[in-house]
Amino acid sequence: MLIFAAGLVLFVYPDLPFGRSVLPIKVIAHAWWWEFDYPTLGIKGSDALYLPSDRWIRLELQSADVIHSFWIEGMGKAIDLPPGKTQHLDLRVKSPGKLYGNCDAGCGCGTVCMRFPVLASNPAEFNAWAAQQRAHPVSAIARNSGTPACAFDKSVDHRAKDRPSPGAQPALQRSDVKGS
Repeated sequence: MLIFAAGLVLFVYPDLPFGRSVLPIKVIAHAWWWEFDYPTLGIKGSDALYLPSDRWIRLELQSADVIHSFWIEGMGKAIDLPPGKTQHLDLRVKSPGKLYGNCDAGCGCGTVCMRFPVLASNPAEFNAWAAQQRAHPVSAIARNSGTPACAFDKSVDHRAKDRPSPGAQPALQRSDVKGS
C-alpha cells in the first residue's frame, strides 16, 4: 500500500521478509522526555532519535509511567504505549534528512514538550556518530525533574516550529505494529 502524507512517501508492508538485518532501538517514553537505547551499540541517549538511512530499524516502544503515544512524521497513525506493554515497529528512512516525532496522547504530561528530532544520516556518518557516543557516553537523564515551562504555554504550537519543507523530508517505510 502506498500512502502520501505531508509530502513524504510512506510504504506500509503487512509482512516484511524474514532474515533482514535490523538495528534494534529501545524507545521509552517518560513524563516530559524520551529515552533511546541502542543495545547492540552500547549507546543510550535522550531527546533525539538518530538513525542510519536505508537500513531497517526495529523500535521496541514502551512507556515508563502513563499512556503515551509514539509518532513520527509520515508514519500515519500514532502508536499507543500503555505502561507494561511493548509495541514493535519496523521502519526504514530511505535517505538522510530530518523528521520530527512526538507523543500525541492526551497523557497530561505536556506532550508539546515531548517533541523530538529524528535525524537520519548515511551509514558512514551514523557509524561515526555511534563511535563518538561510545567514546564519550552521556547517560539518558530527564531534562527536568519538574514540569517544563513549555507545558504551560498553550498559545504556542510547538509542533510547527523548525519543520523542514515537505520536499526536504526523507521518505519513511513502515511495517505493521506488533504488540506483546
